[in-house]
Amino acid sequence: MPVFHTKTIESILDPVAQQVSQLIILYEDAQRGLEIQNIGLHLREVTAAVENLLQVGQNLSATSKDEILKRELPLAGEKIENSCSMVNQAAKAFEPGAQGNVEDKHLMLDGARGILSGVSTLLLVWDESEIRKVLDICERIIEYLSVVEQVETHEEVATVSSNLQPGMNSLVNHVRARADDLIERNLMEMLNTEVRNTEKVHAVLISSMQMYVSVRSSSKLEGLLDAQRGRNCTQGMLVSSIQELKRILLLTSNSQVDLDELARIKRSLQTVFSCISDSISALQSTVSGARTLEAISSLNKTLTEGRSLIEMLPSTLQPPLLQKLDEIAELTRELELLQSSGKGESKEAEQLKATIAAKLSELDKAIRDAVMYEVVETFQDTNSALKALSAASESGSTDPRREERWERAKEVFEKQAGRMSATGTSVAQSLCSDPKAAWEIKRSADKLGKLTQQTVFAAKVVLMNPDKKQAKEHLNVLKAEWQGEATHLTALVDANTDSVAFADASEKVISDKLTQAEDAFKASNIELGASRVTDASKAAIRLVAVAKAEEENSSDPIFKQNLQSANQELESNLGPLVLSAKGCAQKPGNEMALNQFSKAADSVRKSASQVRGAMTPVKQPPRPPPPTADQLAEAVPEEIGEAPVKKDNPIGYAAHQLTREAFRWEERDNQLVSVAREMARMMKSMGKYTRGEGNELQSKTELINTSRQLAKQAHLVVTLAEKVAKHCTDKRMKRNLEDVLSKIPTISTQLKIVAAVKAASISSGDLERDQEASEMLTINAENLMDSILQVIRATESASIRVPPEKAELCGLKWVNRDRKGQTPKALIN
Repeated sequence: MPVFHTKTIESILDPVAQQVSQLIILYEDAQRGLEIQNIGLHLREVTAAVENLLQVGQNLSATSKDEILKRELPLAGEKIENSCSMVNQAAKAFEPGAQGNVEDKHLMLDGARGILSGVSTLLLVWDESEIRKVLDICERIIEYLSVVEQVETHEEVATVSSNLQPGMNSLVNHVRARADDLIERNLMEMLNTEVRNTEKVHAVLISSMQMYVSVRSSSKLEGLLDAQRGRNCTQGMLVSSIQELKRILLLTSNSQVDLDELARIKRSLQTVFSCISDSISALQSTVSGARTLEAISSLNKTLTEGRSLIEMLPSTLQPPLLQKLDEIAELTRELELLQSSGKGESKEAEQLKATIAAKLSELDKAIRDAVMYEVVETFQDTNSALKALSAASESGSTDPRREERWERAKEVFEKQAGRMSATGTSVAQSLCSDPKAAWEIKRSADKLGKLTQQTVFAAKVVLMNPDKKQAKEHLNVLKAEWQGEATHLTALVDANTDSVAFADASEKVISDKLTQAEDAFKASNIELGASRVTDASKAAIRLVAVAKAEEENSSDPIFKQNLQSANQELESNLGPLVLSAKGCAQKPGNEMALNQFSKAADSVRKSASQVRGAMTPVKQPPRPPPPTADQLAEAVPEEIGEAPVKKDNPIGYAAHQLTREAFRWEERDNQLVSVAREMARMMKSMGKYTRGEGNELQSKTELINTSRQLAKQAHLVVTLAEKVAKHCTDKRMKRNLEDVLSKIPTISTQLKIVAAVKAASISSGDLERDQEASEMLTINAENLMDSILQVIRATESASIRVPPEKAELCGLKWVNRDRKGQTPKALIN
């Protein structure tokens, strides 16, 4: 029985599981010699919980056209009915004064197990049938889309559109209903994102068909090939989007390998920065020849990943980065030679390792700065190239050089769009640590590339047919789509880059462009000077926009006021900058004009620096990072104990990780930490019981009750953390904490269900079912422990942005054990 993945299944399965849990508890009470009262009442509750479900199942089986459902649903219903009969038979053996034998009493457990398994199977059979309905709609739409290439008249366009619309409406409605019912948030968001894309591409397809038949009906047929290419490209995009919907619909869980695309991206997100971090750790912890070999291997991976990323950046940014990379490569070869000659742990090797580690840190900063510099330059103006292409396409037909101008505009547009896609991909592969965010950025970058191709086709058709209304309308549709996707990609990049680092890079870009403008004006190169002033102004305007977003993100009145003041100062200095640049253009070489421009440029530089300073938070004493694997191995506090091997004891390992995280903070005046440690202890006990170890839990009843207690404690965690979220002035941190908290109620409900499944499967004699139940419990335990761990970290981070006067209301005091007793100076150092 896999863990349920929809709210509908949860709402039906949870009460059944709790009734089955009660039967198991009654069974164990009877085994201990206790007299069972009102056994009939309990049985009626169980029967009522499944009777309606059985009736619905029978009706579905009788009326459905799904042959798989008609074959599998009756089997699940029969299993439930047989299990209910077992429970009823066993009940007689538990009645006061009854002389039932042991086998009859065991039927209670077998029946309880069968009811839970049967209900779960029935629900999943029904759920899979619902998915097949949507998949069938997808297939029928994809099959029908093949007629698009045969459409040649406006009447045929209208026919295809009217035939396609009902299926598209049905698909969209079914997918949205499915998304709303899903428990896994990643899946829900992926479905909603893709169905929105499907709707947009569908609209573009109808427009492209109208454009094609309009050009085809003209006498000259100019631009027909481009119109055909655009239509076929859009058709392919719609088919791909529907295929993606099918793929996501078939996914069921984010806990294992179902989210294969996210899992693949997560594996590929061993970015150059994580590789650098791993290499530095390996270099600093080498205590044997084997560990030196491990460090060398890590360094070689870093060199490969680093070169791949650097080569994606513009050629102007590559030389200094490649030089740093080559220096590290040469030092790595020296370390390899020392290792091969048996000197891998010599003093010379240790000095070499320290040098390499320092060089790696320099490379890390240099690459981050380069990627952020490229982000600032690339996304400072996303629409000018598109506007230029559109204007060139619609220029008067009497202009003899219109095609030449159009080709130049097309080249600039394709270059700008390609740079945006490439920079977005660079961010996904370097600065982004969240696999879902990386997936979204990559997907947006790919879509922008396809829309760029379509927009060029449509623009060419307008160029060749300036009087065609349908051609212009289609170009306008694609322009809106392109601009929307460009804005979306920009927002994704902004959300996954550090705002202070962005401000720092913006300050550097502005300063560099203004310096280049000054040099150009002094050399009387007016065109270059004006171009660089425009670039600096665009970068400044974009900095203002990002700063305003940070201002809106915060609820701290002092932070908002300081940032608003700095923003206004920067905006007010842009006007004088442009005016002084015009003076240099009107009076080339004029000393007074040049001096005025230099003063205006300095004012812009200064105000850009002030914006960056206002965005930079006040430095707090550095928080110690989570301990590394080597630090974990050095000194383990007795009350934490040694970490079990994850492969051998995954539940114990997950509980241990939470215990260690909670142990970083003092329990006094922090109930969240106390609750987390207690939850880890209870989960560890559950893990031991399911493995047949320890004596903390000694019965199925205690297993079930512990799962219920864990669910209650999880609810308390949510309540405590919500107080911090309520008063956190940083809206981004607040959303992050709320996102983490939103997962916990479902995970804790799942825990109660899977604990009942596990309790029913223990000693059942069905090893396969017992193993499946153990795997479910393991997955759920890991999810719950990890979620609570993330809550601790997110709550502590959000607490920093809680105003002092509100901190008392949160009731959580964060005192780090690693820093307890240190002086402020020691903390800073």
